[in-house]
Amino acid sequence: MNQNYKNIIRYAMERELQGVDFFRQQAEKVNLASAKDMLLRLSEIEMDHYEYLKEQLDHFEQYKIFKEVDFDLDREKNIFEDRAESEQLGQQMTESMIPDMSVLRTAYLMEKDFAEFYQDTADQSDDQNAKKLFSTLALWERGHERMFKQEYQRLMDDYMTQPWGG
Repeated sequence: MNQNYKNIIRYAMERELQGVDFFRQQAEKVNLASAKDMLLRLSEIEMDHYEYLKEQLDHFEQYKIFKEVDFDLDREKNIFEDRAESEQLGQQMTESMIPDMSVLRTAYLMEKDFAEFYQDTADQSDDQNAKKLFSTLALWERGHERMFKQEYQRLMDDYMTQPWGG
């Protein structure tokens, strides 16, 4: 199972890097400042996840066990909530919302997929440190999933109540 954990972590690291690239690329395409900021911030968080996974992999390769998980989940949650409140995101409506909403929907689905992957891996892990690690990663991704889904839904609700033509 040890080689399997290493393969899972390497795969997860690659997925996190793909997320970094996707979020950075999409941030260049969106028009809403709130969406751009959200994507750039998440790309930074995904890079943090990559570094954290690399640290875990290095530790596992050296000691054949994962490090104890000690990550503050509230740190990520507050990054997005504080920004949304401070910028009053509801005041930034334009015709450009449709493409931006598509990006947010895609980001939501990516994070949902990440969360499911990590949760499935946690459920199948027989090592308690591995189970805790993958469960924590699933929680991180579920938080991102919720954030993108809420923002997408908020924009969709706002868009649908605008006068015809945006």
